[in-house]
Amino acid sequence: MITLQDFYRNYEKFRYLPNEEQKQALEAPPDQPLFVVAGPGTGKTTCLTLRILKLILVDGLAPESILATTFTKKAAEELRSRILGWGFLLLEELDRDPDLPDTTKAQLRKLDINQILTGTLDSLCEQILRDYREPGTQPPILIDEFVSKTLMLREGLFKDQRYRNGELEQFLLAFQNNNRFGFNTGKKNDYLLQLWDRQFQDQVDWESFLGSLEKPEVADTLREIMQDYRAALDEELMVDFAILEQTLLERLRENKIPEFTDKIQAVLVDEYQDSNLLQERIYFELSQVSQAALTVVGDDDQSLYRFRGATVELFSRFDERHHEFFEEMPKTVFLRTNYRSTENIIEFVNDYVTLDRQYQEVRVQSKPPLIAGGNAEQGLPILGMFRENLDELATDLADFIEKVFRGNGYRLPNGELIQCAEDGGDVGDCALLCSSPKEQKYNGDLRLPGLLREKFGDRLSVFNPRGQTLTEEPRVALLGGLLLEALDGDGLITENTRGLDNDSLTTFGNWRDEAIDYLRSPNASQSLKDFIDGWANRQTNPAWKRSVPVLDLIYAITHFFPEFYDDPEGQVFLEVFTRQLSASEQVSKFKGRVLWEPENPDLSNASVRALLRNFLSPIASGSVGVNEELMDTFPRDRLSIISIHQAKGLEFPLVIVDVGSEFKSNHHTQAFKRFPRQEGTPQIIENMVRTHTNLDTDTRSGGDRCFDDLYRQYFVAYSRPQEILLLVGLDSALPRSNRPIPNVALGWQRTGQSEWLDAFPFYSI
Repeated sequence: MITLQDFYRNYEKFRYLPNEEQKQALEAPPDQPLFVVAGPGTGKTTCLTLRILKLILVDGLAPESILATTFTKKAAEELRSRILGWGFLLLEELDRDPDLPDTTKAQLRKLDINQILTGTLDSLCEQILRDYREPGTQPPILIDEFVSKTLMLREGLFKDQRYRNGELEQFLLAFQNNNRFGFNTGKKNDYLLQLWDRQFQDQVDWESFLGSLEKPEVADTLREIMQDYRAALDEELMVDFAILEQTLLERLRENKIPEFTDKIQAVLVDEYQDSNLLQERIYFELSQVSQAALTVVGDDDQSLYRFRGATVELFSRFDERHHEFFEEMPKTVFLRTNYRSTENIIEFVNDYVTLDRQYQEVRVQSKPPLIAGGNAEQGLPILGMFRENLDELATDLADFIEKVFRGNGYRLPNGELIQCAEDGGDVGDCALLCSSPKEQKYNGDLRLPGLLREKFGDRLSVFNPRGQTLTEEPRVALLGGLLLEALDGDGLITENTRGLDNDSLTTFGNWRDEAIDYLRSPNASQSLKDFIDGWANRQTNPAWKRSVPVLDLIYAITHFFPEFYDDPEGQVFLEVFTRQLSASEQVSKFKGRVLWEPENPDLSNASVRALLRNFLSPIASGSVGVNEELMDTFPRDRLSIISIHQAKGLEFPLVIVDVGSEFKSNHHTQAFKRFPRQEGTPQIIENMVRTHTNLDTDTRSGGDRCFDDLYRQYFVAYSRPQEILLLVGLDSALPRSNRPIPNVALGWQRTGQSEWLDAFPFYSI
C-alpha cells in the first residue's frame, strides 16, 4: 500500500504527529505482540486508532481482519468514531497526494474501513456467535443487567421463598463482614449474581467450591438457585454476559469457527486492566487459533472494577502470562506524556501514586512517572477547601462554584482569578467526585452532595440521580404508587401474590401512600384522578381493551409530570421503569401487558401478578436501580455529582474531590471509606473462590488488596482534571499528629504515617 513516511506526511496535514512513545507501539510489526501501559491522559485511544490505520494502510491488513475491543459502550463508540473519522480524512489526503502513484490510489479507494470489528467484548461475542453459529441453531438472545437481576430474583430468591432461608442469609451476610446495614433482598440478589458471574469469570470448579462450604445444605441451596436461573435462561433461549463469553471460549478452544478465526490477523484490547480470567482466555485462544498478534492497552493504576470480577494482576503481569501461554515475550511500551492536565496536577498525581511504599510492589515493574505534554501550562496550584463543619464547607463550596460559573469569578488569596470560559463555559465543566454520591445518611442527615443541592437553591442545579435510595426518591415513589393504584386499586391482587418479599411489600405500601396523598392534594388535576380511577375500575367498563401494554400506562401517567421529560434526573428515573418493564416483557408470558377477560378474571389477575413480580418488585426491592449505563451523558448546565468509579474515562476542566467531608473522628465504621484494614465484598469472594481456579492464590491479604483498590480510586480521581483540582473536607480530616484520622486520600501510607503531616501539598482557600 503506502510507506510509513507517506502515512505520517498525510496524517500531519490534519493532526499533530504521534510522539515517540506512541510511535513505538504504532510502528511495531503486525506480528509483534504489544503490552502498552498507558497512564491517564497519554493518548491511548489515539495510539490504538493510529496502529489500526497503520496496520491497514502500511502493512496491508484487510479491515475485516482487525478486531478491537474496549470496556464500555461509550469507549467503543469513541474508538470507532476516531477510526472512521481519522481514517476517512487520511484516505482523502492520500487520494490528493501528488507523490502517490495512481495504482496505489486505486487500491486505497477500494478499502472499506467500516469493516473493522470494534465494540465491547460482549457485543463482539454476540455478533460472532450470531454470524457464525452452527447450522440449525438459534442465535443467542443476550439479556441485559435488568433481565438477569429479574430472573435471579424470581428464580433464585422468590422461588420456594428462599429469601427467607436463614442459612442462605447467613452465608450471604458474610460477604459484607456480617454487617447487617443495608442488607436487604436487593443485596442478596446482587451477591448471588456475583457468585454466578464469578464461576465463569474466574473459571471456578463449581462443584469443588460447593464442596468446600461448611454447611452442605447451603451448598445444596446454591446449586438449586444456579440451576433454576440457568434453566430459566435456557427455556427462553437467552444468555447473559457470562454465558455468552463462556460459549465463545468453548467454541474457540474446539476450533469451531474457523471461518471467523482464519481471517483475523490482529487483536487489540483497550482497558485491559479491567479484564477477568475468562476474558483473558478468550483473547489468548483467539490469538492462538488465528495466529494474530495480541495488543493490550491499559493502566493498572486505573483498575477500579474488582467488584465486577476484574483481576488487575492479569494486566500487571501480562508480559509473564503471555510468555507462559505463547512462549513469546510481548514488547512493552510505556505511554507517559500526559496531554490532559497542567504541570502542577501531573506533579501532584506522580507524587501521590508513589506515596505508599507497599503499593509499588503491585504496579507494573519499571513504570515511569508521567510527564507533561509540550504545550502544558504550569497551571494553578492544587487547591484545598477545608472547614470546621459540614454546613460551612457546603456554603463556601456552593459560593465558589456560583462565582466561577455564574458570577465574575473566584479570586484566590494570591490574587489569581478562577473563571469559566466565556465561550461555551458552564457549570457542566465541573464535577464533584465522591466515594458515594448519596445525599443523605441513614439517619436522614444531609451529606455534602445533599447540602450542595440545598445551598444552590434556585441559583444552580445538580445532576445526581444516584443521590437517594431509588425506592425513596419522591418522583420514583409517586410514579410507582400511581402505577400500583392503576393496576391494583384495592390492593387485593398484591395481597394474594405469592413470592413477594417484605422489602417489596413495604415499599409498595409507601408508594401507595405517596400516590394517595398526591391524588387527594390540590396539586393533582382532575384528569389524572379520573385516569387512575378509570384504570382501577376497568372491570366495570365493558368497552375496556382486552390487552393494554403497560408502557402506554407509564407514558400516560408521566404525561401529567413534565419533570420526567424536562429534567435530566427525571429522565433517568423514567428510564429505570421503562428498562425494567422491557425486562419484564422478556421473562413473562404476558409480555408486559395487562389483560382484561371478563369471563376469566383469574387470567386478568395473573397478568397483574406477573407485573408485580417481574416489573415493580425488582425496583421496589432494590434489586435494580440507576446504573452507570443510564448516565452516559451529563447536562452542561448542572453540577455533576458522581462516584469516582463512574468518573473513570472522563475529564473536566475543574474537578472537586471530596476527601473528608464525613470524617470527624477515627471511627472504625468509616474505615472502609478512607483506610481499610479488612477485606471488602470483592476480596471476600476472591478468597472463597480463588483456590478453586487456575489463578494463583494472591499472597496479599484481603485488607491489603482493599487498600490498593481505594488507593487506585483516588489516583483516578486526582487525574481527571484538566486545569483545576480542588480537594474538600473537614478540618478534622486533615493529617494531624495529635488527632490522626488515617485517610488514603490525604497522603497516609498503610504503615499509619502521612507524608502530608509536615506540609500540605495544596493551597488553602
